[in-house]
Amino acid sequence: MSVSLYYTARRSQPITSQEQSICDEIAARYDAQYPYGELYEGFCIYDLEDSRDESEIDVIFSGATKLPLDNGEEFCMKVADWWLKCLSEITDHLPGAQWHVHIDDADIPWGEDQE
Repeated sequence: MSVSLYYTARRSQPITSQEQSICDEIAARYDAQYPYGELYEGFCIYDLEDSRDESEIDVIFSGATKLPLDNGEEFCMKVADWWLKCLSEITDHLPGAQWHVHIDDADIPWGEDQE
């Protein structure tokens, strides 16, 4: 059984290839350094060119990562914290983006909402 962490960034300026490359590198580093045993699921970044529709033209970054519930809520929250640290690092490299972050139906204050 699992829940998922979802993340979406919107910005009027498209993501640059350099920004995308940095985001991919950060996600790969967090996948490689995952500290909680066997990786349940890596940090997933959607390929927006394949899945974006007209209402999402300003979406520059999006993805979802499954979180394990098999080992209890405390373990799940440790894993969520790991991926939120990854996302925080990615956030720093996408200036001016408006973020929506949530675990299933529960929103997580992110970006300017955190203050």
